[in-house]
Amino acid sequence: MRIRHALAATAISLGLLGGMSGIAQAAPEGPAQQEVALSQVEAAAGYGGSISRTEVIKRAKDWWDRKVPYSQSAYAWDVNKGKKYRTDCSGFVSMTWKLTTSRNTRNLHEVATKISWANLKPGDMILRNGHVKLFEKWANSAKTSAWIYEEGSTATDMDHETVTVSSLKSGGYAPWKYNKITG
Repeated sequence: MRIRHALAATAISLGLLGGMSGIAQAAPEGPAQQEVALSQVEAAAGYGGSISRTEVIKRAKDWWDRKVPYSQSAYAWDVNKGKKYRTDCSGFVSMTWKLTTSRNTRNLHEVATKISWANLKPGDMILRNGHVKLFEKWANSAKTSAWIYEEGSTATDMDHETVTVSSLKSGGYAPWKYNKITG
């Protein structure tokens, strides 16, 4: 609740709730109005909008640098402390894509399009039933090995490692591109 109030106050100071007249207005009362204010602040901060591949990788690297531990119930701030995301594999990809909420592996594909392995680019996801990894770059010119980021498990937490495409394919993974990614 404290976050919503802070976001609503930020929205007021940005003029999002008071129109663009510059006149400050009281924060709205009630949960429905607070949700509207939250959505306006999220939109103003770019959550749920388009995002560059460079920014996706920057956001991934931030969690890697911070060694954010894996959890299916804990949340951690994104790079600019604008939003918290669940610290599991799908929450991590949701954070890198700057989505408005932490999705799960059953519905991440709803904001993405399946692509070919050869068309993988930085910031795309590699998804299977129950787990997801974020593609960083090719590890070799033959495109048979890739660098990935992932919130692996409670045993491994944040991973940044190379994996072979053959192991990904045999593990049931497929490549996907976020629908709002640019570049």
